Amino acid sequence: MEPHVTLYAFPPSHCSQKVRLALAEKHVAYTNRFVDIEIRLQNFEPDYLRLNPRGVVPTLVHGDRVVTDSAKIIRYVDEAFDGPSLSPRDETERERMDEWIDRQDRLRIRELTFGSMKGAMGHALRGISMPLRKRKLLRLKRNNPDLAEAYDAKIEDLHRWRTSIASPQEMAQVRHEMSVALERVEKRLGESPYLAGESYSLADLAWTCTFARLKMLGLANSFCSPERSPRIDAYYSRLRSRPSFDKAGVWDSPPTPEVRRAMLKAMLTGSAETRVEA
Repeated sequence: MEPHVTLYAFPPSHCSQKVRLALAEKHVAYTNRFVDIEIRLQNFEPDYLRLNPRGVVPTLVHGDRVVTDSAKIIRYVDEAFDGPSLSPRDETERERMDEWIDRQDRLRIRELTFGSMKGAMGHALRGISMPLRKRKLLRLKRNNPDLAEAYDAKIEDLHRWRTSIASPQEMAQVRHEMSVALERVEKRLGESPYLAGESYSLADLAWTCTFARLKMLGLANSFCSPERSPRIDAYYSRLRSRPSFDKAGVWDSPPTPEVRRAMLKAMLTGSAETRVEA
């Protein structure tokens, strides 16, 4: 009997979407465990922190194996499960794939998301969610002294995060890093149809979610408009047309009212588990 697969994730999370996309590409059936990282902040709870000491989503559990960090998880998914390979056989192309995965992973998507969100949602994320996070972390640290080191790391990370999104200079740097990376993507697509070479790979999978996030935030035209980045525009259309895109629930536009209601219900009840078929 195959070991059970459980994904701990939050639907809009950029990194969660990368892993869902990898599972969809590999046709892996799994249980999706909803982790509220916005209202109940379930990723800070002791049980979850013991599973994932960084207190972030996603986390993949495959039998007795626990894998954290989305860049590591997508590589694990490709190696551990049957299905179409998402890594080139050619050594040079494989090295290139790893370089593009790491380049994407270094982008500060979290800061870009929280620093760019407009309107009531942006106010809620920056003005309400951030203080709630710190209060909960301090309370949980007091109640769980065995996890004090992990909570101190989260508190320090929260401080850096808040400082970054409050600084115009830092946010300008975040956007500059994104612009430079996208210029490299546009150039690379003039050399081959996919980032690693002639075939779709984990590198393209990871960047799919970055392009989708820019679109969801309304920033796509600022960074890579069709006129400025015609190759990226055509490339993203190809990536978006893959069956895995819809199956994985990748967000490249604001959620519909139905999706918002379902997510809010899961947040308020504090738990939700669904089975995702292969």
